[in-house]
Amino acid sequence: SPSGLYILKWGTVENYRLSPLGRTHIAYYNAGDLFGYAPLIQRDTSHYQSNAITLTQSELWFLSQDNLQQCLQTYPQIQQIFTQILAEHLQTVEQRLAKEQQRQQTLQPYLQSIPHNESIIGESKAARKLREKVQNAAQTPSQPLFLQSPPGSGKTFISGRIHALSNLNNYPFAELDCAQLPKTEQGQLNSDCIFGNPQTPGLLQLLERGTVLIDNVQLLSPSDRERLYQYLQTGHLTPNQSTQRYQSWVRLILASPHPLKPPKTLSPQTIKLFSLPQRKQDIPHLAQYFLEQYCQDRDRPLLSLNQADLRRLLSYNYPENIAELAGILKRAVIMTPPGQTTIPEQVLWSVESQKNAFRIDLLNQIPGLRTLLLSPWWPERIWILVMALFIPVTLWGWLGPESRDSSITLHFFWAWWWPFYLLLFPLAGRIWCSICPFMITGEWLRKLSLWLFPRKLRPWPTRWFNQWGAWLLFAGFWAIYLWEKLWDLPHNPALSAWLLVIITAGAIICSLIYERRLWCRYLCPIGGMNGMFAKLSMVELRSTQQICGTQCSTFGCYKGSDATPVSFSNSLPTEGQAT
Repeated sequence: SPSGLYILKWGTVENYRLSPLGRTHIAYYNAGDLFGYAPLIQRDTSHYQSNAITLTQSELWFLSQDNLQQCLQTYPQIQQIFTQILAEHLQTVEQRLAKEQQRQQTLQPYLQSIPHNESIIGESKAARKLREKVQNAAQTPSQPLFLQSPPGSGKTFISGRIHALSNLNNYPFAELDCAQLPKTEQGQLNSDCIFGNPQTPGLLQLLERGTVLIDNVQLLSPSDRERLYQYLQTGHLTPNQSTQRYQSWVRLILASPHPLKPPKTLSPQTIKLFSLPQRKQDIPHLAQYFLEQYCQDRDRPLLSLNQADLRRLLSYNYPENIAELAGILKRAVIMTPPGQTTIPEQVLWSVESQKNAFRIDLLNQIPGLRTLLLSPWWPERIWILVMALFIPVTLWGWLGPESRDSSITLHFFWAWWWPFYLLLFPLAGRIWCSICPFMITGEWLRKLSLWLFPRKLRPWPTRWFNQWGAWLLFAGFWAIYLWEKLWDLPHNPALSAWLLVIITAGAIICSLIYERRLWCRYLCPIGGMNGMFAKLSMVELRSTQQICGTQCSTFGCYKGSDATPVSFSNSLPTEGQAT
């Protein structure tokens, strides 16, 4: 602004200066007041040490430095008037600066950094909705704002972001946690830090303008909460032990882990912050952000997370939410040896889901097992080996010797396969069903028939089979039992071969009519026994619920599908296979 004398004809002007607390108010000028003269009297016209802004529509008269000097020479008595005004002005400024210094020292423990250049991280539905609500809250600073947020969910950042996007972003942002307030002799929280008392001003009075987040407001007494609600309605506060009210232009944000119950006359905007387990889709993005931040703080190259690390982070429940995730990754960055570019899994030892506390992931412990399950051998080539054994053993029941000692069919089926099958239950559960020759025959003939006669297979009559399928399975068990007892099945190779063919025929018929494996699910007697005893298995194939429930939208492994793209980050190259 040009140096000179400013005369306010009408309107209102605020004189302020910038400080670590933002805009520091110095004085208000009304109609007839003069300002801008201090540098002229002090012979320092290079710059002004403070700023002025019109608060209402105003009209100003301006007298340049040259014109002012001419007036002083023509009318020397003006010099005395300016000197008197300057003395009063300097006294006012000194008092204000002393008060400002004390104000800064008192406010320092409560001040928070303002996230001007940051944004809400994540692409989940909760994160997108939160960004929209923050934008709306920033555009309506006059509307009361409540945050319902569990501990560690980022309420300080969200409040700071609302402040940064509002028209108050030139003023300070502070936070006060009611859990840190001292208690009175009566056992209630001492609220002098908020409301002040006749000797000491409170936080809202000291801040003058800006935004204050009051966390854990539910810990305050009902009367103190009512005073805060009244302030949100009127903008006036009454200090403790006083009846004199004062006005404040501070925006108040009240936070509590539980819903607040304001009076009906107050219509606040409420933003609910979800816990981290409710937005696990955002964990990869949050992890990347924290790694970049902590690696930069420690002046080391950016570390990365491998698939095992990411799955471990996704499977954890995070009782302390985002703050706990940040602490875990900060410790991981510190514990990762120099020279490594990937965080080793052992430094994430504390990140363990309670459901997985006594489980061992064999796919990670035995790398060859994962290689086998993802190789062409599983299951197609193993199917060929099984069928190369099943077909000759079945045919030998009719073509080979009929004595128990000489029959390969009886030895293999009753003496070798059945004990092996029973011992497989406690070790590997229902793994036999994935290489069962009955199912393989049905699968192969179904593919052949669809190639010869393209058609759409019928869906399962699920409701009917849920009602009657168990009875049909029970009848199949009884039929095999009676057949075994009446015709001495374990000593008759031809009848044993017919039993294998009948079960195979059932699998073939169901495979040609219905989609997927209806026979295996509802009617196979061996599969029914397998499903019952496999509950004893010490090995199981399970999805990682925390990962699959948050990162997957196709559910192909459960419903069955063609190869589908994997939507979550850092997936394995072979994930998304046909099921």
